[in-house]
Amino acid sequence: MIFETREEAGRVLAEDLKGKVSPEERPIVLAIPRGGVPVAYAISRELGFPMSIVVVRKLGLPWNEEAGFGAVDPDGSTYLDEDLISRARLDPKTVRDIARKELEEIRSRERRFVPDGYPCLEGRTAVVVDDGIATGYTAIAASGFAKKRGAGRVIVAVPVCPKEAGSRFAGRVDEFLCHHTSGEFSFAVGMFYRDFHQLTDEEVLDYIRKAKENNLFEP
Repeated sequence: MIFETREEAGRVLAEDLKGKVSPEERPIVLAIPRGGVPVAYAISRELGFPMSIVVVRKLGLPWNEEAGFGAVDPDGSTYLDEDLISRARLDPKTVRDIARKELEEIRSRERRFVPDGYPCLEGRTAVVVDDGIATGYTAIAASGFAKKRGAGRVIVAVPVCPKEAGSRFAGRVDEFLCHHTSGEFSFAVGMFYRDFHQLTDEEVLDYIRKAKENNLFEP
């Protein structure tokens, strides 16, 4: 399974979501930036659901930031892979310091992407979206944040994930939806896209602008 672009992946996910969410649930699509934004925009356009952004950050190992041992949400709450932390011999202070640094980046991105704050989620169905997941902790953090904000139901929807990913969401979200589950031994989200360029802040802001022009962005 290869997606041409993130927007194409979003259109495919929109088809998967049809019938799973009703307008009465006042659904909102929450994109994890940056890569989840074009996916969420396509879903929003296809289904007519409003979208917004929830800024969460992966917590990476000090010697390999791409290897995540958890994530932090906008409230500063951490969601950790305790087994990996133990195997990597990370002490609590190191974990706190990394989380503090990433929380500063969250604040910076919030000022750029959601300067008016996050939308009201009380009683609503939140569809948390990214362009794919590897460990899944950023989606777990976004889902936890949505729950804390009062979301009545939380769905995580992604185009691609490793086959074991779904088990990590058991008990954390109400539904986990992945269009293509991969059994590849060496998994990377970018393997499943022809165009997987790193989005810039300007591109994210352009998607936000287009969503606002179509009355599809909250707040």
